[in-house]
Amino acid sequence: MLWGLRPVEPQAAHGLAVDLLRRQIHSGLLLPAERLPAERQLSDRFGISRVTLREALRVLETNQYITVRRGAQGGAFVTDEDRLTQLARRRMSRAPAAAMRVVEFLTVNQLAATRLAAARRGMADLKRLRQATDMMHAAGTAPQRKQAEALFLLALGDASQNPLLARAIEDGLAELFLPFEGALPDSSASEAVRSFEGLLHALQGEDAEAAEAAMADLHGMLWAAIRRMTRSAA
Repeated sequence: MLWGLRPVEPQAAHGLAVDLLRRQIHSGLLLPAERLPAERQLSDRFGISRVTLREALRVLETNQYITVRRGAQGGAFVTDEDRLTQLARRRMSRAPAAAMRVVEFLTVNQLAATRLAAARRGMADLKRLRQATDMMHAAGTAPQRKQAEALFLLALGDASQNPLLARAIEDGLAELFLPFEGALPDSSASEAVRSFEGLLHALQGEDAEAAEAAMADLHGMLWAAIRRMTRSAA
């Protein structure tokens, strides 16, 4: 019996490249004003022609995600922090309830991944998690903190040894495009780092209960930020 079939929506190759780069920006993996790899490198990574890549870059530039500069020092750059914040606020104001649904999705999947990671993580996983925690300590800006947090959560998904959970976390982070100051406010940054450190310590000790408690603390902070932003967007 067939169930849930939907019309297939054709998408041009440049549209797929747009989605992939936009996901990186939404997740915070690409920093404001960061220079993208050269066209040849990007087109090789995506497996598309440079003409197709240029079309994708034009779409991203039109939508204000990137700027393209000409000349010897030119190239494609992620747009600046202020513009990204404006894009995120606009997205939040259009559909505040959608952000709350994404947080629900992340809460369920990250807690499940945490339980599994406590039992299944390997030394390579712990190394990635420690590196992300070190990046949090070294971060001097909200975008750098967001990048470090995203890397930690992606490593957590991989540590669960469940590719479906890992993909769910990746998808959730890409969908949750928050203003940088809204992801975790400056006043809560040190508290968040302590929770991430507690989570790492619990995973090192294979303590699923403590790991879940640390993750619950992080989600409590995220929910508080979401509620504050949705109230201001209403």
